[in-house]
Order: sequence, then C-alpha cells, then structure tokens
Amino acid sequence: MTLFWQLVINGIVAGALYALVALGFALIFGCTRHFHIAHAAVMATAAYLTFALSERTELPLAVAAVIGLAAATLLGVVVLRLIYLPLERRGGQGFVLFLVSLGVLILVENGFTLWLGAGTLRVDLGGALKRPVDLGSVSLTTMQLILVAVAAAAFAGLRLLLRRTGLGTDIRALAANAELVRILGRSPERITTAVYALASVIAGLVGVYQVADTGIAPGVSTNLIIFAFVAVILGGIGSVGGAFAAAMLLGLLQNVSQLVIPSEWSISVVFLCFLVLITLLPSGLAPLRQRRGFRLAAPAGDRTAATSESLRPARVGEDG
Repeated sequence: MTLFWQLVINGIVAGALYALVALGFALIFGCTRHFHIAHAAVMATAAYLTFALSERTELPLAVAAVIGLAAATLLGVVVLRLIYLPLERRGGQGFVLFLVSLGVLILVENGFTLWLGAGTLRVDLGGALKRPVDLGSVSLTTMQLILVAVAAAAFAGLRLLLRRTGLGTDIRALAANAELVRILGRSPERITTAVYALASVIAGLVGVYQVADTGIAPGVSTNLIIFAFVAVILGGIGSVGGAFAAAMLLGLLQNVSQLVIPSEWSISVVFLCFLVLITLLPSGLAPLRQRRGFRLAAPAGDRTAATSESLRPARVGEDG
C-alpha cells in the first residue's frame, strides 16, 4: 500500500510538471490556433542559459535563473513577432506555421547542444532543496513540493486573470473572434504578444525546474511538449481547466500504472488510454466541466455574441 501512495505522489509531481507546460500551450493554442512546438525551445533556453550562467560564469543561481527566464520570454515573443505574424500576413497558417515552429525548435536545441554538449546538465542546488519531506509513509523533495505549489498557483492565477482582468477579457474575446476584436478597435497583435509572453514565462519556469532537479538534455523539453499537447486535446481545445486536469491525470496514470506493468511501458499505457478516451469523448473533458473562465473560445455559432459580450464595458457596480 505504501508503494501505491508513493506512486500517487510521484504522479502528482509529474502531473504538475506536465500541467505547467500544458497551461502555456493551451493558452497559446486556444487563443491563436498556433501549434507552437517551439514552446519546447523556450523551455530549453531557460534551462540551458541557467546552467551556463551558473556553472560556467559562476553567477549566483538566482541571478542566472532570472536571466534565463527573461531570455526564454524574449525568445517566445520574438518568434511570434518576427516569424509567425509576418507569415500570417502573407497567408501562412496551420501546417506552414507548424513546420516553421519545428525548425525553430531544432535550431535552438542544436545550438545549445553544440555549445554545451549532448549530455545531461544539472545545476548544483546543494542539500536544502533536495532534502526529502516526509508525508507519513511517503516522501518527496522540497524542490518537488515547490513545483506542485507553483503549478497550483499558476493555474489559479491564470484562471483569475482570464475571469477578472481586462487582459483576460481581451484574450477570451480574441479566442472567440479575432476579426471582430479588430473591428472594435482592439489590437489582436498586442493581445497575442501578451499571451506569448505569459505562456513563455510559465515555460521558462519549467526549464529552470528541469535543470535544477531532473537535468536538461536534448529532447527532454520536446517530450514535455508532446505530453502537453495530449493534455490540451484531452482537456478540450480552449479549456485551460481541462488542460490542467488532463495533465494531472496523465501524470498519475503514468506513475500508478507501474504497479502492474514495467516502468518502460508506462508511457505506452498513457497514450493507449488517451486514444480510448478521445475516441469516447471527441471533445475531451471540457464538456464535463463548463465553467466561466475555463474556456477561451465560445462554440463557433456563438462567437460573435460572445465577443461582443466580452468587450462591452462593465457597468458601475458590476463585478469585473
């Protein structure tokens, strides 16, 4: 029984990691329909730069992490402004943007591999953050506990932003109908830039965690993006809450399944269950939990009305 609960704890930790990646990916995909696989390059940038600045130049780890996070955020915004948006103005979309995004990922990861090598890189945290925290008969490290707390805080903060702020209103309106947003005098480019910056900050946090805990190596961030995409599809396109819930479910399933199958088969079980669930529920988990603020986009038939409602000024005394 102790093994079961330890696997549950491990699943929560893995799910928190997948959830952080899925939150940013869901925000971008739900708002813009960009299959931004270069999101993995954003994570890798934060991880590799944190390692290089901390271990090669001997900057304090906190300073290195902040610089790595800033560089990752800048990369996400630059990819949008200098690559995606110009391509969209020329009619490029869908598969074209995916191929370009894949190219960015390959270039960034190969560049860091040439610079820092192909081995697993990890920063030295010392003993404090690696110290185990006992929860009865199970345990996790302080770093893992921080990860779970950050994932919960990121989800709560993103949900609050989408429901209670002007930026959240603009994001939901853009996801519903970009053309109407432009007609009503808002700038879709500025809103999209804010979405990419926010998602890139979250991805950067994942990269910093990776290099500080499990280590970073070529392909690690790409694997996380694959799990994030599965979570976004399973959770329902445009559903931030669904993506978070699906990511946690994937982490639990991957780890708890090790009770009955060898660990090397656990990922196969996850994808088998995904295929079964998505066949039974083509719209994912989102229809099971329709709550205001969880979905970015309204159903296609209601998008004009939803956008107009999103952008109307609030009356005095009305909740924001």
